[in-house]
Amino acid sequence: MKKLTLLTLFSIIASLTVRADVIWQELFNYTNGNIIVTSTQAVGGVMVTNWIRHSGSGNDAFVTNHVLQNAATGGSPVSRQDDVHRNFPAAYTGSAIPIYYSFILNCTNLPNAPGTYFAHVQNVGTSFLGKVFALVGTNLCLPNTFRLGVAGSANSVSAIFPNDLAMNQNYQVVVQWDPVLLFATTLWINPISSSDISVISSDTVTSPGITTNLSFRQASTFGNWYCGISNVVVATTFDEASTNVLASNSVPPSIAYDLVPMTNFVAVPGQISVVANGQGLAGFSYLWYKDGLDFPNPSGNSNVLPFSSPVLTDTGNYSVTVSNNLTGAIASSSTVLMLVTNGPPVITVEPTNQAVFPGKNVTISVTAVGTPTLFYSWSFNGGPPLNADPTTTNTPNLVIDNVQTNNGTTGKYSCLITNAFGFTNTVSNTLSVVQPQTVNIFTLRGFVDPTFFLPTNTSLYYTVTNAVVYTLEVTNASGDVNGGPFTAPPNAEYYIQDSSGAGIAVFVSGGASAQPRQGDIVNVTGPISQFNSLLQFNLTSTDPSQSVTVVGHTNVLPTPVVLPFTFTNGSGGFISVSNVIRRYQSARVTLTNCYFQGFTPGAIFASGSYTLTNTAGNTFTFFLNAANVNIIGQPVPPFAWTITGPMGYFASTTATDRSAGFELDADDYSQIITAAPTPTNAISISGIGQPVLNWNTLPFVGYSVLWSSNAAGPYVPIASNLTFSGNAGSFTDKVNTNLPASFYQISSP
Repeated sequence: MKKLTLLTLFSIIASLTVRADVIWQELFNYTNGNIIVTSTQAVGGVMVTNWIRHSGSGNDAFVTNHVLQNAATGGSPVSRQDDVHRNFPAAYTGSAIPIYYSFILNCTNLPNAPGTYFAHVQNVGTSFLGKVFALVGTNLCLPNTFRLGVAGSANSVSAIFPNDLAMNQNYQVVVQWDPVLLFATTLWINPISSSDISVISSDTVTSPGITTNLSFRQASTFGNWYCGISNVVVATTFDEASTNVLASNSVPPSIAYDLVPMTNFVAVPGQISVVANGQGLAGFSYLWYKDGLDFPNPSGNSNVLPFSSPVLTDTGNYSVTVSNNLTGAIASSSTVLMLVTNGPPVITVEPTNQAVFPGKNVTISVTAVGTPTLFYSWSFNGGPPLNADPTTTNTPNLVIDNVQTNNGTTGKYSCLITNAFGFTNTVSNTLSVVQPQTVNIFTLRGFVDPTFFLPTNTSLYYTVTNAVVYTLEVTNASGDVNGGPFTAPPNAEYYIQDSSGAGIAVFVSGGASAQPRQGDIVNVTGPISQFNSLLQFNLTSTDPSQSVTVVGHTNVLPTPVVLPFTFTNGSGGFISVSNVIRRYQSARVTLTNCYFQGFTPGAIFASGSYTLTNTAGNTFTFFLNAANVNIIGQPVPPFAWTITGPMGYFASTTATDRSAGFELDADDYSQIITAAPTPTNAISISGIGQPVLNWNTLPFVGYSVLWSSNAAGPYVPIASNLTFSGNAGSFTDKVNTNLPASFYQISSP
């Protein structure tokens, strides 16, 4: 629909109410005061309230001179808290349809960063959707500007309109909420048509639903935000929603914030800028002039003219024209002087305080600009310069090695920066030491997110003490340590386990030459990370703040936990996947009664994955890394009574089935036990009835029962693959009954 003048608009207000594509128009024609109390209209002869409070208790949704006040709770110049909405007629709430809403906005107090939403629609499920946000301007040299953005349903903005907006100016805001196809919010500001530049929200909307009302919100997160909202239209088409044009929202461009004269130093970045208003705002063209001649803008078509490194010849008289390409209308700025002169250095980035872990190498930096050449002289605790001759040793980056509390490296650092035209000092920054948190491995494994169980912080340092290394190192022909079984030189990786019973991998980049031996007791300090969802210490051998220190040695490795193939399915007291990952990932474990699925006689182990199975048909993954030469090349057995090794893990960081990542990473061929176990001594049972055997067991270990009528044998198996979740085993012989004597042996597994 073609834009209408103010006079024409008022002449058709009455007719708007009968058009099918206009849901309602709100001109706030109420007595000054609270609209929740005073706002009524006749519906079927009954007076009802238009605006309904759905949050807040201040009774303070005020209208003054046909303008709705929208303000921050606790803000200035006024404080407001009531969130109000106006419902759509029933004819528009029977199904989900795209909704357009439009209003005039005039901001007199800026929002705070990052801003929040002040307008939205609501659906039958009371979800807030189609949100419009007010934010501080993105250009720091335009301090009195703000921007608008949108989101589909998120509480943070997902798309921001590209223009900085001025205070005390009327802007027409047009919004589309589409719950049918886009599931998104589209925003125009001062559009001439729907083809004007717009932005569309990108956040995910899961339940768009049926739209029931339009709301205006007032919240504490606005800072001192204050604006007026007037002439609201809700419609089912863009054209009808955008017809509420006020005279001050003129078609031709106008200058809202004019150019300001400025003085700038050589090489110090600066800019001059203008803020324009008018319809077709986002499509305006900006043509810049210096001393009356065309001056190309390095930023292209922009209301900001930047000078990244000004020189003396940039001094001149500047102006800009703003034109509306759709109508041809032009507005011109004032002509102002920008003076570029020599001056002392200007600091653009100050050095910052740093708290680092002991042994860390640190760089303290400053960024400054100004007329060359700049000289840097660093001082420590207010003392003499650390670089005594700044003409030869000056640098904006001061490197401090091995930061410790007792070696004179912690304290306050500052820098004097000079050039031929003066000097400037940085602030004093403080360098301090923070000690890593000492934890056991079970606690450490709890510092993960609740969905994918991945580390939530990969920069903090932790210390684990008295942990046992329990993987075998791989050696070269000379017997030298050559890296762990799960990586190749010069890196090293191995597993450790402490008294908490939990284990974790340790990866050391460039650390193969310093790899501990199996059975070493170590203290480990450094950050944690993950590799394909395997939680691990992530260390660098050249970083002195990270370490693996051997404090002893033991020939007793951690006792492996015997697990059933099905330990991830929640049975047998394993509770949940998160509990299983925390307790058994990287721990030393044993699986019993293992068949190598698809066994081929004469096959030898190669790197890759193998499938283990048992007599119950359960399966599990057995993995060999290419660096594990302790097993690769050895014969693949058809059956193993037990296989012991670290419980590895390999899964995408976003895989939804976290129980599917487990794999047994056996570390030595000697841990694959194929020899039949020695049975127990003969157990003699006699008497009438069915003999019952009871014995002490290990959980989930497979047991076999052998029988003979003679203590000397021979014994024959009468039961196999008996497993128990606790420490008590039991078997009733229902075949060899009512005999004078029966003799039994128990074998395991």
